[in-house]
Amino acid sequence: MKKFLICSVIVFSFSLVGCSSKSNSANSSSTNSNNSNSSEIKITSPTTGNSSNNAVKNATKSISVSGDPNVALPIVKIGNNIYVSQWKDNNRLYEYLSSDINSINDLLKATKKYDLFSREIVQDTEKIYFTNIADNSNIYTLSDSTKEIKKFDNSRSSNITLGTDGLYFINQSDNSKIYKINLSDNTKTAVIQDSVGKFLLFSDTIIYQNKNDKFKLYAYSLTDKTKTELTGNSAESFGVANNKLIYVNSGDQDSIWSLDLQSMEGKKLINVEAENLQVISGRIFFINRFSANYLNELILPANGTASTNPIINEGVEQYFISGNSIYYESKTSHNDIKTYNIK
Repeated sequence: MKKFLICSVIVFSFSLVGCSSKSNSANSSSTNSNNSNSSEIKITSPTTGNSSNNAVKNATKSISVSGDPNVALPIVKIGNNIYVSQWKDNNRLYEYLSSDINSINDLLKATKKYDLFSREIVQDTEKIYFTNIADNSNIYTLSDSTKEIKKFDNSRSSNITLGTDGLYFINQSDNSKIYKINLSDNTKTAVIQDSVGKFLLFSDTIIYQNKNDKFKLYAYSLTDKTKTELTGNSAESFGVANNKLIYVNSGDQDSIWSLDLQSMEGKKLINVEAENLQVISGRIFFINRFSANYLNELILPANGTASTNPIINEGVEQYFISGNSIYYESKTSHNDIKTYNIK
């Protein structure tokens, strides 16, 4: 099953041949390598600590996590432009005017298409960062203003995300450790020595699947460099709402559980077969295999039993959330990007 993750605010995922910074015609393909900058940025690669640098574990430590993590998406907006990983064209990167947001399934509406392919994109105020599938999932950048394309790092990467102090990603070239590239001096550092399946980056905490420990969830403090085991079972997906870890418990037939990060008390919330759980602004969404893969929202009353509310009444293959919009691929309309507005 395909999984992704959409950008805050357009939280949605290329052999670099090049991009003409002067081409603005519809569907113009940037194929002239003389018009692109493919030189790799020079980056040093120190590894912090030793092979067990965050080896301190404390199963009773309270954790405080707030806000939504910044996640990679297949659709992002910068200025007057939207960059889209087109599912119907093998994840090729397309550019549209933001006024054409409702026409992104029409490839002819694009102002530009690139010889770049990616499933995950993150952005700052001026450029996008993405993993280029066509170049071993190395990290590339594309400037919105100049259209300059650069190879940013030559590690095989996934799960890229921007933090306040740099670009974080899983370095599959180094046993799937989490790395950070400091954007001020381009130094690259291994942050977590465990092999990681997926992770969420909060302001001073990383919550991640520990592949070295049967995909159980751990928290790593960026402040005191310690890690805390959170769950006794593996988790398929997870998020945080009101300082509670909400996760799909793979050890309990994919039911949904919660863990209070202050008291470290866990409990089952509801008995469903869930996958691809995401938490946005305290709201919990998941694909419900009990109901033909409809997208559901988990309702948690202050007192009482958790329940589910169908959001999208058709089978969902993958989905991403940006602001009040859900972008998704249905099981019946493969490769189209459908939109649902959250009420």
